Amino acid sequence: MQRRISLIPQPQQLNAADGDLDLSILSAISADPGLHPLAWLLSDLLNRGTGLRLPVVQAAAEDAAGGRVLRLALEGDRPEDFTTAAEAYRLDVTADGVDLVAAHPAGIARGIATLRQLLPADALREAPAAEPVLPFVAIRDEPRLRWRGVMLDVVRHFQPKDFVLKMIDRAWLHRLNVVHLHLNDDQGWRFEVPSRPKLIEVGSWRPETKLGHARTEAGYDGTPHGGHFSVSDLREIASYARERHIMIVPEVNLPGHARAVLAAYPELGAGQDQSVSGTFGVFEEVLEPTQAALDFALEAYTAIGEVFDGPFVHIGGDEVPMTQWESSPVARELMEREGITDVRGVQAWFTKAFCDHLTGMGKRVIGWDEILDGGAPADAAVQVWRNEAYVEKALEAGHEVLVSPQTHVYFDHYESDDPEERLRIHGLTPIAKVAEWDPVPPGIDASRILGVQAQLWSEYLPEPRDVEYAAFPRLAVFAEVAWTGQQVREANPVLDRLEAHLDRLHAMGIGYRPLTGPKPWQKGGTGRYERFDWEFTAPEVE
Repeated sequence: MQRRISLIPQPQQLNAADGDLDLSILSAISADPGLHPLAWLLSDLLNRGTGLRLPVVQAAAEDAAGGRVLRLALEGDRPEDFTTAAEAYRLDVTADGVDLVAAHPAGIARGIATLRQLLPADALREAPAAEPVLPFVAIRDEPRLRWRGVMLDVVRHFQPKDFVLKMIDRAWLHRLNVVHLHLNDDQGWRFEVPSRPKLIEVGSWRPETKLGHARTEAGYDGTPHGGHFSVSDLREIASYARERHIMIVPEVNLPGHARAVLAAYPELGAGQDQSVSGTFGVFEEVLEPTQAALDFALEAYTAIGEVFDGPFVHIGGDEVPMTQWESSPVARELMEREGITDVRGVQAWFTKAFCDHLTGMGKRVIGWDEILDGGAPADAAVQVWRNEAYVEKALEAGHEVLVSPQTHVYFDHYESDDPEERLRIHGLTPIAKVAEWDPVPPGIDASRILGVQAQLWSEYLPEPRDVEYAAFPRLAVFAEVAWTGQQVREANPVLDRLEAHLDRLHAMGIGYRPLTGPKPWQKGGTGRYERFDWEFTAPEVE
């Protein structure tokens, strides 16, 4: 019987053999020059969790000296960045040492994530707690989809920088390659734009937050809430992710979800006197289609685009009410001047300006699927959240599509129908539903799908521990859905491997939801986190 090795995501090919390799008999990590940053990162992680310190040496020098090593090597023609081929790797553990080979450094990064899961679970702790032992194994692996992401909402409730860095590490361990940061909304503005100081002075905090669900009459907590990232914080996040070959996709969500912007700069709206919102939902206040409002938006996109060097910037564009523009003389004048016949074209005017500006910065634009409603520029990618019918609509319009339906990958939805589950926005996304999901809709060629992403909206996730509980272990299962081919998934059901994976989550200090349901202190109770249910229906495709 073949030895059972539990990894999540499951590699495309895995062959195990009897026996183990004690890494302490190795002399070094041998690495090609371009892989030294990853080699030292691996050395540090091995030292942290097992106490073993392997030096990093030049590959040629170690080859001449002989001896058994952990070898990191680049072989073959380098694939284009952000392709599945760039993340392919092979990993061999034998009595002679460890060979981790790829054609691109991103593949080495993914192989290191797999290698870390092959170690005892306690090797993922912050201090030595396990022996540095790997099973004999041969792995050949490549992701199914290019974009495998998780979104962190740091707005509705601010999540500190250290937690963002932890979530980058957790994404890396699960071979995800994108962390999407939702950085502004009605409830706050979360990053510094040096030319707009009031965004921090006024827009980054609110005087109080709604108790319970926004649809109840529970009142407010009377406690100020806020926070923001400085430019230096953002640069640290960018550097930390880059070391692990994780792409940060920053989102500046405009022209709607603008209450925090308008609290700081009311002249950019229609004159409403509204503070940063302390409750949740969709609000009518939006940017007016003026040159001043457009200039503001472009300043914000410039600021964030200069910090994060990845190819994508997210422009948001979801849930933009038309009410303000329908009665706005400024919007009416724009429509007459530009020949716009439908008020939704006002949003399209903003979208085109955002896209033109970011394209000039060498960026690609992605937005929520509402950018389709008024007509999105052809080169914009579309993130579909409402339902899978919008996937077909976006593909028919010629867009690349990021599949993110709220029915399957919004992890701020309830985990079960247990009445004692902690408060969520609505919905029901049990882990089995995630495990069964195929992100490529029937009849769609997988090569036309940009990728897939899970969301962690934080209206009802006030603390990092709440985000962890909502995310895990569903995010681990999602990672397999995003990485592993359908045939391999069917032959090796992820739920059969999940119990063993919980040991890894525990070792990392993640406050995950047990498979049997919440622990007593994780339940909603009868206070501010008491469960509240209501039915949400996403709009149908027009």
